[in-house]
Amino acid sequence: MNRQRGGQATRIWLAGAALMACALPGAQARRGGAEPPAVTAFQVVGLPGEVQVLRTGQFLRSYPVPRGQEALTLVSGDRLALVTQPQAQWADYRLQVYDLTTGRLVSQQTQVGRVSRLYALGRDLFVEATSSGAGLSQRTLVQALQGPASALQIDGWRQAQNPRSVLFDSPNGAYNPYEPVALNFFRYDLDARTLRSLSFAVPARTGCGPVEKDGTLDERETYTAREVVATRHDRCGVFEARFDWTAPARRPEIRPLR
Repeated sequence: MNRQRGGQATRIWLAGAALMACALPGAQARRGGAEPPAVTAFQVVGLPGEVQVLRTGQFLRSYPVPRGQEALTLVSGDRLALVTQPQAQWADYRLQVYDLTTGRLVSQQTQVGRVSRLYALGRDLFVEATSSGAGLSQRTLVQALQGPASALQIDGWRQAQNPRSVLFDSPNGAYNPYEPVALNFFRYDLDARTLRSLSFAVPARTGCGPVEKDGTLDERETYTAREVVATRHDRCGVFEARFDWTAPARRPEIRPLR
C-alpha cells in the first residue's frame, strides 16, 4: 500500500478482480507501486498506527498497525487482506483476512519472509514474499479468501496466467537460469485449487549438436497465457521451443529463428 510520511494519509482504491498490472487480470496491491484507480464501495486509508476502511466515503472501521511496522492491503469483494511487517527488515509477516461487511476476522497466520505483493484470483489470495537464509528464496502463499487459514506455499512467483490456472517459476533450486535443456515450473489450477509440477526439456535438433543457452544474446524464457517459449541456439542457429503449459503432455513446437 502506498503511504506518505509526515502523517499524511493516502487513499487506496482497490476492487476485487478489477485492478490489473503487467497485463495480468486479478485484484492486486503493491507497496510503492502506482495502481490505476477503480470504483468500489470500500476504500482503504493508511494512517499512522492504523488502517481505516471507508464505505462510500464514510468511516466503517479501523484495524491497528503495530508500531514500527508497515501495512499492505488488498480488497477483493467483501474481504480485506491485511499484511503487517517490520519496516525495512527481513522478519516474519502477519497476514489477516477480514470480512468487511461484519468486521469479523476470517483467518490469520504468521509466515517467514518479506511481502512485496498481494493479488487475488478467483476465490484465493496470493501473497508474494522473499525470505533470507543461506540465500534468498521467493515463494507465494495461497490462502482461501472465504475460509480459515490453510495456506499452500508455492515455490516461486507468478509468470503467467489464464482464467483457469496460474504458472509459477521455481527459482529456489528447481529452476536454473543457465540451464539450456531442463525447465521446471508449477501450475496452480484455480477451480480445483490443486498444484502440479511441470517439467519440460528443450529437444536437440537432428544434426545440430547440443542445445546451448547464452543469456548475453537474450536467450531466455518468455511466457504467455498458454505457452512457455524458450529461446536457444545450436550449431544450426537460434530457435524457439514452445511448450504448452496448459497441456504439458503435448510435444513442443520448434521454430527456427535464424
